[in-house]
Parts: sequence; structure tokens; C-alpha cells
Amino acid sequence: MEQLTDKQKAVLNFIETFSLERGSMPTIREIASHFKITIGPVQKYLQALEKKGYLNKKDSVARGLEIPGRQKFAPVPVLGSVHAGTFLEPVANAQDYVYINTDVTRSRECFALKVRGDSMEPSGIVEGDTVVISKNSQVANGDIVVALVEGEAAIKIYNKINGKVCFRSTNHLYPPVYPKNYKILGKLIYLLREYKN
Repeated sequence: MEQLTDKQKAVLNFIETFSLERGSMPTIREIASHFKITIGPVQKYLQALEKKGYLNKKDSVARGLEIPGRQKFAPVPVLGSVHAGTFLEPVANAQDYVYINTDVTRSRECFALKVRGDSMEPSGIVEGDTVVISKNSQVANGDIVVALVEGEAAIKIYNKINGKVCFRSTNHLYPPVYPKNYKILGKLIYLLREYKN
């Protein structure tokens, strides 16, 4: 591979560090903001890194950078927020993407949601976390799921006892929910947390 200029090395180093710390690739705007430059020069650096074989770029995806030879990451759409508390709003269309190692996602269809509320804190799921959910997964008692009840979505523990379904929080301030009609949107398979200083 061709040698990099100091500025190209700095951009590549930022991309690598960002992806390791946050679990997703930076956008062009985030790179520009970090280096306090406009988008035009960033695009030129990315083109040079791609031409020299240090980077792959998917033009139609906001966080579509990939470093060849590194572990493969799959884009998982962030579909909005899910309430860890009372049931809230249904999930919507993709607002962003997180990139998750393909060893985690495998061939499963996944989506991600930002957590709001505190009902799952005792199980380590706190407000601000991003949960990655596997769609159409079979669920068993004790699995953490995202469920839709009367048009509202929440993250809860699934239990089925004597044919009756119950959704529980791990925070005992929230009572269990025994729905008549429900739909399980998927099962929790991964959690991302952004460190805030």
C-alpha cells in the first residue's frame, strides 16, 4: 500500500479510534468537526485513503466507512427510542446507524433503539444506552425483549407462565404488565454505551 501523508494518517487514526470507542464509524461531518475543517477536504482525504487501500467507503450510507482487513461490521438501523419504564411510542424509521461486529449480528435481521427510562437499570440497561435487537428471534422465559402493546413499545423481561404472558421490569417500582394483545418485536442481543465525561 502507498504511504500516507501526515494529514491522511491523522484522519485514518481518528476513524480507527472513533470506531473502537463508539462502536460505529464517524460521519464526514464528525471528521470535519474534529479537525475543524470543511466537508470538502475530508472527502478528499477519504478518497485518498480509499485509493491507497486503507479504507472502503459506501456512498449511500452515512457511517459507511470500513477499514479493510479489520473485523467486519454490519450497519444496524437506529429506529428511535424505546422506553424502559411504561410503554411509550412505536418504533419508527431509521434515524441513524450503529455498526456492530458481524460475529454478533451473524445473519440475523437487527435494529437498534435508544433507551429512555430506568425500569431496567438493575439489569444494567440505563437511559442513553443503545440496545441492538434481533428481529423474529424465538424467545424464552427470562429473555429481554422489545414488545409492542397497544401500539406502544417498551423493553422488558418476557415470561410465560401457565399460558399467560407477562412483561416485567427489573426495577421493582414498575409493576408487571399482563397484556391481552402484544407483539414481540425482537430479543436483546447487544448493548452499546457511550462514555460521557
